[in-house]
Amino acid sequence: MRDIVDDERRGDRVGSSQPFGLAAAPPTAHPISLIRGTKMASMGTRQLTLVGYLTWLIIGVPSVLWEIRHGTLFTPRVGVWAVCFVLFIIAFGINTRTEAHWRSLLVVQALLALGCVATQPLGGMQPVLLVVVAGQLSVFTWRTALLFDVALMAGLYAAVYRTGDAVLLVSAYFAFTLFAMITIRTAHDEAEARKSLAEAHAELKVATELLQISSRADERLRIARDLHDLLGHHLTALSLNLEVASHLANGEAREQIEKSKAITKLLLSDVRGVVSAMRHDPAVDLGAAIASISAAVTTPQLHAEVDPDLAVTDAAVAQAALRALQEIVTNAVRHSGARNLWLRVHRNDGSLAIDARDDGRGCDHVSFGNGLRGMRERVEAVRGSLEVASARGKGFEVRVLLPT
Repeated sequence: MRDIVDDERRGDRVGSSQPFGLAAAPPTAHPISLIRGTKMASMGTRQLTLVGYLTWLIIGVPSVLWEIRHGTLFTPRVGVWAVCFVLFIIAFGINTRTEAHWRSLLVVQALLALGCVATQPLGGMQPVLLVVVAGQLSVFTWRTALLFDVALMAGLYAAVYRTGDAVLLVSAYFAFTLFAMITIRTAHDEAEARKSLAEAHAELKVATELLQISSRADERLRIARDLHDLLGHHLTALSLNLEVASHLANGEAREQIEKSKAITKLLLSDVRGVVSAMRHDPAVDLGAAIASISAAVTTPQLHAEVDPDLAVTDAAVAQAALRALQEIVTNAVRHSGARNLWLRVHRNDGSLAIDARDDGRGCDHVSFGNGLRGMRERVEAVRGSLEVASARGKGFEVRVLLPT
């Protein structure tokens, strides 16, 4: 879960030592992490990494067998190739696991791939490594990615220009690398669209629930006022008239009037009780609200645990709780890169507790941005408390305590 800092839709890096928090994604995301954020995207990230390793093996095994067959496995040239080849997959592996220095690691991968091409007779299958590099270029603008790809092809041509079909080879791999870039960029755009849609769904569910709370409260207040102003006043007038009539009547008629007076007073008391009850806020079923939000969000997968029959009667507390849930869920969807989000809503020593944690990237330091500050302000407005904590690689945790 990540905090939205500049506004409700834009975040920045974290910077304070405050425990527990939502932090924003970096302004320029990691090329692999770009396709995280939806169920399809999370699977796509793992599949991209696995395909990279598989491609490396498919290139490496035949190359080693070819060298063995020609008796050149232990030559200096093959030694240089082996070093470049192993370092390439190490750089690739690091780049898929961390956001640090990924641009430098991309350049290193490109140079190592070209080194593999240059040290293999006729290039072999080594240019395929350039396709793996190109698949990580979708983070750049089209112009920058294209220039990088052209540079890769220039390096490829320099490595294989001695062959008779160098132009044909470079042309073919230019098409392959373009295809890889476009495919990954399309996956990224689709992931962003799914992420935005899931966030909008969650916000819509919360907004709908808040509107229903407000509408129910307004309708109950209107009915309570009508009962008090119309029926209550008429019953009061009737009670006074019966009081006067009881002083004018005698015998059995007076007895019946006294009974009517008693019934009128009882009815007036009941009306006042109903009016008082309707002026109180209706109970809000947080479990139903969470189920509604959960149905709208596919990734991260929402694991919700709600105490049975958990209802909040204070409208202000209910709204603060729903807004906190919205902020937690939408930030997890948009910024955390998490696959799972665990929510627990329960009673805790007379308070309403919301405990949330995810398995996203996390960070070492947390600062309060607009989104998290807004959550804290809403919680403190109803005399509640908010705690947030995070650690790099260990996700984020949020705890909200609200009075009941």
